[in-house]
Amino acid sequence: MDSVEGELRLADIRKFLHRVGAGRGILFGSRARGDYLLSSDVDLIVISDNFADISFPRRMVFLHEHWDLPYYLEGLPYTEEEFARLKHTRSVVQDAMRYGIEVYPEP
Repeated sequence: MDSVEGELRLADIRKFLHRVGAGRGILFGSRARGDYLLSSDVDLIVISDNFADISFPRRMVFLHEHWDLPYYLEGLPYTEEEFARLKHTRSVVQDAMRYGIEVYPEP
């Protein structure tokens, strides 16, 4: 799978994840399921230990500062430790694990 929809290519998402220093990236939501609309946002979990000493709101600002694709980003930035903990307790992370696509690093 190299295209999530039309002009949104996984290669572009992977370039973004590389730029922000992600260790892993999980695409989830409508674009991963295939039931998106042209106006659908991009739901993306960004996992990086570089986030360790950065507040969650600042992490989100950081992601948006580096996002240059023409779709709204709904980014969730976590460290590996946070993600490991949240995948057992937070429903959005559980859904991403169940229905998401690990797009980075490239399989």
